[in-house]
This record gives sequence, C-alpha cells and structure tokens, in this order.
Amino acid sequence: MPAGRPVRIGLVGAGSHANSAICPAILEAGFELVSVCARTEQRARSTAARWGAKGHYVGLDAMLEAGGIDGVVVVVPAGQYRSVVTRCIEAGLPVFCEKPAGGSSVEVRELAELASAAQAQVVVGYMKRFAPAYRRAHELIHSAEFGAPSLAHFTFVMGQFDAYLKWSRNDLHFYLTDNPVHLIDLARYLVGDLSEMSAVLNVVPGFGVDVSLVARAGGGAACSFSFCTTASFAHRGEAIDVYGRGNAVQVDNVDTCVYRPLDGPAQTWRPNYTLPWSDSSSLVTMGFVPALRHFADVAAGRAVNESDLDNAARTLEVAEQLYAQLVAA
Repeated sequence: MPAGRPVRIGLVGAGSHANSAICPAILEAGFELVSVCARTEQRARSTAARWGAKGHYVGLDAMLEAGGIDGVVVVVPAGQYRSVVTRCIEAGLPVFCEKPAGGSSVEVRELAELASAAQAQVVVGYMKRFAPAYRRAHELIHSAEFGAPSLAHFTFVMGQFDAYLKWSRNDLHFYLTDNPVHLIDLARYLVGDLSEMSAVLNVVPGFGVDVSLVARAGGGAACSFSFCTTASFAHRGEAIDVYGRGNAVQVDNVDTCVYRPLDGPAQTWRPNYTLPWSDSSSLVTMGFVPALRHFADVAAGRAVNESDLDNAARTLEVAEQLYAQLVAA
C-alpha cells in the first residue's frame, strides 16, 4: 500500500450491504473509493455517484483494465467470490472480501492455496473480531490472570426475514453461513477451535428458526450458542459470556465490555456516545472500519493477517458441520 496518500480502492459489488455498511466504512477508514463495478450499469453508476467514485464499470475486467487502484474490496453473493477473488489475485492486487469468502469451505480452501502460491494478501471481513469491545475481551481472556477459559456462551438473535418464513434446507444453509457464522468465527477467535458439536433445531412455521448448539473449544472450555430469527430487530441482538478461573468477561450488544475479576468491582468499557468522533461511530463499534484498517496494514506489510482465507475456511467448515447435523436429525 502507498505511503503519503490515501489508499485507492476499487469496489466489486453495489448491493444494499455494500451501500449501507462497506462504502461508508471505506471512507471512514481513510481510503479513497476510486471505482465501482457491478453487474448492471445503473447499480455501478448510482453507487459510484453516491460515494464519490470517479469510475463505474460493468464487470470486473473493465475496472481492472482501467487501473488506478491499490486494492479491491469485494461484496458479492457467496457463490461469486471464487471467480472474483481469483481474478484479483491474478491481477496482483490485495483483496478485502466480505465473509464467508466462498460458496463452500472447499472453495475458500482452494482460494487460500491460490493466494498462498501467489503470495497475495486476502483479508476476509469477519469484522466482529476487530470490534473494539471484542478486542478488549480477547485481551482480557488471554491475560495471565484470567486463566484458561472454562465456560462460554454466545448469543446471536434477530428478527424475521422474509427469506426464512417458508423454511427449507437451502434457507437454513444460507442463514447459518450468512448470520450465525459471525459468532462461530468470534468464538474461535476468543476461545479456540470448536469440536464435539451437538445441536437442536426448532422451526416455527411461517415465523422463523431457532438453533441451540453445544461444543467444546480447543482449550477445553464448554461452549453453548443460541441463534434465532424469532427475536426482534428492535432489541439486544448479541452477547457473549466467558468464564476463566473466577474471572469473567461479558460483551453486550457489540459495544459494552464488562470485566468481572475474582476479587474487586466490575470494570465496564463502552464508547462515549456524547461525542461525535470516530471512536463512537457505529461502523467502528461493529468492527467494519477497524477490519478495513487491518486490511491496509496487512497489505502494507505492517501487520500479520488475523482473518485470512485459511481462517475463513475453518469457520465455514464449522457452519457446514452444524448444518449437516441439523438436517440429518
């Protein structure tokens, strides 16, 4: 990545998520959005105009041939990542791609091998592992005084999606690899790889789905997970609790980290929302901006990639194993 000027980004994808979260995060992270490509002229043009990009293109090759970019941010449906990321690697550009980075863990593993052979940097946007409250929790959990994690619980609940009202196996696969996969990756980040999984699925006809999962973390901790689409978007959507040896860490609704030491009062960290600065921006709090800044550091050789394709493949493998277990029950 260049020094002395903003990093110039080409964006692949111009859907709702790109416009609501990724484009504003690109600008807030200090990048310059130079070009946008999409499957239609209208989407590429409107997204470029909205976020100040000078170029818009139909198709990735046209954008790459135009040049003038230092890296690519990819926000496309899961089944399109393989071809897009492959082309960017071949063009010699560092890539930030949204999760899950592929249509299957096999695809992501193949991309990882390609990136390794080309010595290309690809950061996968599991942004929760970069959210400030979860970074603080990670620091506390991995401190000497906390002790090895012994018990952990992860909650990720949301309101109803039209796509899930008429439940099918395909809907469940999409749900697990698009939503709970975030907390699966976060659990792996905080307490280690997961095994010995056992899960229960509850389908509420015409309304949503609920999943309860228990597993064991690599260090031995007993882990449980609660996922659902039968909650409300208006209220608390996620939380974690991790216990060590008499100490505990909680993160509530992304932004609030509470450390409860064995002896002594609880210590609470939360952004100061009374000040209009970047640290209290929702895009920072949720991890989008820190994840993109990490991408810049990785591409410039200033940091080791903490969310690479190998990691993404392992996270997706867990989600796929969960899906296979639920549909076999």
